[in-house]
Amino acid sequence: MHLTDYPQPEDDARDPALDDAMEAARAIVGLGRQVRTDARVRVRQPLAEALVHVSGDPAGLRPLLDEVREELNVKEVVFAGSASEVAGWRAKPDFKVLGPRLGPQVKAVAAALGRDDGSLAARLAAGESVVLATGEGEVTLAPGEVDLIQQTQTGWGVASNGPVTVALELEVTAELRREGVAREVVRAVQDARRAAALDVGDRIVLGVAASGEVDEAVRAFSEVVAAETLAVELILGEVDEPLLRQPVDVQDTPVTLTLRRA
Repeated sequence: MHLTDYPQPEDDARDPALDDAMEAARAIVGLGRQVRTDARVRVRQPLAEALVHVSGDPAGLRPLLDEVREELNVKEVVFAGSASEVAGWRAKPDFKVLGPRLGPQVKAVAAALGRDDGSLAARLAAGESVVLATGEGEVTLAPGEVDLIQQTQTGWGVASNGPVTVALELEVTAELRREGVAREVVRAVQDARRAAALDVGDRIVLGVAASGEVDEAVRAFSEVVAAETLAVELILGEVDEPLLRQPVDVQDTPVTLTLRRA
């Protein structure tokens, strides 16, 4: 059996549009994770929103939005009509390059770029040359003749790669923070299940003895913690006659996990 050739794919069964959509989805997820890494926000910490811009029609991506939302761990994914809605650009003259070419006229170019609403800078960022109207006439600028600065809204992080730009709202509300802490508890319980040599499908009685925000998070998201850990009963304390008793740290808070088979 192991010497059987792999089946040959049927070209008629290929869906190029789905391939393109999946490639774009993977790019979005990769950029979103880059934003989290740059901002030092853990993947387990839920965020409110991701704002996404892709070149062309995003309709093919819509069936994949649930997967993108789950991978990015955000509550909502919203498409932006233009890249400038995600992150704006500002252009300034590169005086070392433009000074020798334009002489005193470079000051007029700087003033005109200062009045730009971001549309010219966005075209320069995309690799296009632009014609700039100044009080002293028109000047053609190439992307290599300006310094480009990406501007983002306060509280957002942005990453882009070619035709895809992703922005994440990085502000963590108290509710989102509690959910993130609850997910850290779930991770710790999953580790404890493995340490107890439980089978994947084993149901458990789970005890979580904690204080402060960890206790608040488990109380607020008790149903999520129980469902994710296959706990038929969740006790805010320690269970009797535990199969395993394991102290852990969650968000620098001492937590005692106890569990036994249900």
